Amino acid sequence: MLEVNNLQAWYGRTQALFDVSFQLEAGRCLALIGTNGAGKTTTIRAILGLVLTAGKISIAGRDVSSLPTHSRVRETGISVVHEGRGMFQRMSVRENILVGLASSLHRRLDDALDQFPALSGRLTEKVSQLSGGQQQMVALARAVAQRPRLLLLDEPSLGLAPAIVDEIYAHLARLRDTGLTILLVEQSVPRASAFADELCLIRTGHSVTRIATENKVEVDQLVSLAFGN
Repeated sequence: MLEVNNLQAWYGRTQALFDVSFQLEAGRCLALIGTNGAGKTTTIRAILGLVLTAGKISIAGRDVSSLPTHSRVRETGISVVHEGRGMFQRMSVRENILVGLASSLHRRLDDALDQFPALSGRLTEKVSQLSGGQQQMVALARAVAQRPRLLLLDEPSLGLAPAIVDEIYAHLARLRDTGLTILLVEQSVPRASAFADELCLIRTGHSVTRIATENKVEVDQLVSLAFGN
């Protein structure tokens, strides 16, 4: 589904990624882990075409490396939940879910509310009136409304209380069970290893190693390698 080969990325003249490579099969979840500043979020931004890149990015067998962001998203079925959620604070929950969609709005809204029924009674409320966890649900509902083939999640647990994170990951588990392909950025290795099929360690702009989460010994070794524990 997603193949990244020798990915490099720059912010202006500053190189942030040097050699990131991995594959993500359809219907599976791969979590990118590593310390702050390792290049995890930059990898997401590079896949979306939001930074200058070199290397190859393929989605469903198609090389999208030279496509602009809007074409990548529209033509390959990418949805993204950015770090910080990216809500339009003065707009309602309903407006935030449906923003950017031009057709089948009622069916798309139904799709989102099937996954996040708690939002049904809050559709007319402004997002600014919601808690951080509720805003994260709106961000995920917006992604679901786009009917993606590939979902990019950047730190969905950031800034949330543990009980709220449990709730968010329960929703994500239901999305994963529908067969959705997910690329997750998560600094919490316990969260990532409990949710994802595989972990890929990013360190100083390089993809260092990739392991299956079912191998607990290798997960512990990866934590030590990544964080020096």
